[in-house]
Amino acid sequence: MSQDLFENARWLVGAIARGLNRTSGEGVADVLERLAEQALGHKDFRLPETKTLPVLRHLPQCLGETMLFDADLAAAIAAVEEGLRWRQSPAYSDAVLGQGFSENYGWAEIVGPHGFFRGDDFLLGLLMLGPHRHYRDHYHPAPELYWPLTGSTEWRKGDGGFALKQAGAAIWHPSMILHATRTGEAPLLTVWSWTRDTATRARLAQ
Repeated sequence: MSQDLFENARWLVGAIARGLNRTSGEGVADVLERLAEQALGHKDFRLPETKTLPVLRHLPQCLGETMLFDADLAAAIAAVEEGLRWRQSPAYSDAVLGQGFSENYGWAEIVGPHGFFRGDDFLLGLLMLGPHRHYRDHYHPAPELYWPLTGSTEWRKGDGGFALKQAGAAIWHPSMILHATRTGEAPLLTVWSWTRDTATRARLAQ
């Protein structure tokens, strides 16, 4: 089982790298450069303590849409689905972000302290948001790339307004810039990466 999961985890990392190599946009080269520096060999692999969250009820729909965008990547995510540890940021409660947010939000690391490979001041993972959610303005020291695998979500950074993005867009957030995300009728599944300064958690804007 661990050998199969190792091979599937490497498949997933490779599928993300191949997809990003076909993607243009700010931040993509930074992520690929840092990813190439990570230790991803068999001796570096470990089994995460798996955990599920309510938001995963939307995963089949998201994988179906991802299949249309990148069939190899969708299959790779499905192959490691049962080995992921899904988490939530402690400060992101329903009281702060609206009733039902906690049942419609979660993220998992692929590379990072809670992922398949520990990483060296680098995080790579997946994030999900359910329909009709507003992930309010927040910020963090880590520069961040989002690469959505599903479409028609809205993104804002800095003083700009929300802009509609489709699957495959490169959405780059420089260090400490305010940014937010909104979903519409459909849930969101996105790849995300923090390229450095990963020890400090995100903070919501007041």
